[in-house]
Amino acid sequence: MRQKTGRVAFFKVERNGQTRVLTPRELNYLTRLVEGRLRSIEDGADASFLHRLGTVTTAIRDGAALSGKEFDRVSAGYLSRRTDRRGLSYQLAKTLIRGLKLTGLGGRGRSGEIDPLAIPGARCFLSSAGLHHLAASGRSVPKTVHISTVLHDLIPIEQPHLTDRSHARNFERDVNWMLGECRQIICVSNHTAERAAAYAAQAGVAVPPRIAVSQLGSFLKEALRGQAPEPVPALVGQRFAFYCSTIEIRKNHILLLKLWSSLIDEFGDRLPKLVFGGRWGWMYGEAKAYLEAHPELDRHLVILNHMSDQQLVWLYRNAAFGLYPSLAEGWGLGAAESLDYDLPIIISDTPSLAEATQGLMPVLPTGDLEAWRNEVRRAITEPAWGERLRQQISLAYRPIDETVFANRLLSLVDTAEGTPTAQAPGGAADYPASNHLVPSLALPTSHAA
Repeated sequence: MRQKTGRVAFFKVERNGQTRVLTPRELNYLTRLVEGRLRSIEDGADASFLHRLGTVTTAIRDGAALSGKEFDRVSAGYLSRRTDRRGLSYQLAKTLIRGLKLTGLGGRGRSGEIDPLAIPGARCFLSSAGLHHLAASGRSVPKTVHISTVLHDLIPIEQPHLTDRSHARNFERDVNWMLGECRQIICVSNHTAERAAAYAAQAGVAVPPRIAVSQLGSFLKEALRGQAPEPVPALVGQRFAFYCSTIEIRKNHILLLKLWSSLIDEFGDRLPKLVFGGRWGWMYGEAKAYLEAHPELDRHLVILNHMSDQQLVWLYRNAAFGLYPSLAEGWGLGAAESLDYDLPIIISDTPSLAEATQGLMPVLPTGDLEAWRNEVRRAITEPAWGERLRQQISLAYRPIDETVFANRLLSLVDTAEGTPTAQAPGGAADYPASNHLVPSLALPTSHAA
């Protein structure tokens, strides 16, 4: 949308699986949202209730009335100040928002009449949300339509213990629809592509989609170019380590809590503050229980549930080092963003994190507390540790900005001719799913010492 290309039209998938092109009003809202010309729902979280209600109402009037349930959830958390998305006040706020959306406050105007998925030869790209609605509705797509979609990871299928059970069931249904209806699956990392190819082969898909890669990169720096960072008052003048991620079981915050607790006696007031940037997600009970049982962490831990993008930039620029101990990832946006701002970061050994940081950062086993303790101790006490890693970033890191990602994505969608229709005896495809891999952008990488 930033490129103002005339090659792309935007459409919406309704919950019943029907599709339509966006109305001019909806397209204008989407454009303003992408360009940052709308007030963020999470801005002014400390303002009065009436101010926050005005922010939400304005967003609905501007075009968010047809946004999905995530808009309702984010707005309800903002209105009720319940970042954990629980409690009576949160539920009442969500009901209020859905009522406002139904009143006609944000009526969409005349709907587009074209169904993109019914146009022979059309090349359509589906978001994860759009594909979810199609899979839930059971709608099939004519084989004359070339469907591409994006796949971030297969974590709910391969590691269901890290997600909600209902989400895992729905996700498996969505992926199976994807394998049966799409001509092409565009993965955000080589790691995800390898897992997708293996899953398609295991599922026995006769003619699997082509599996391509467009590495996700990170877009924060380009989106905020020219805007001044906004300091976080509680951290000005403080030394701190930063982990930017939703707080949930998969992100492994518990390892960092145990690590910081073990370093308090050794470093005392010299211990950098541990900063978590992100809202509470799901399945975080172990982290909550640990915090309650270890009050000594209170003065060493800062949790920022509401950050503006400008504050996030300030955190990346002012942190002493970053941390990313996640148990599973499809890419690792926070890790890539850290390198965009020359911030050294210690990452776990989930493969996509090394890919996102281009082999430049220290990699540690997710469950090896002693290894993390030793590396963090070096980060705290050895200035040469950070200097060496910053030099590696400066010399070898090649950012993937939104223009590179978007152009790659459009190029793949344009060439989504699908896989061969010829089949070997017995119904198997002429070649296995792994042979359908389309390589990602060639980015130079080197390995940290």
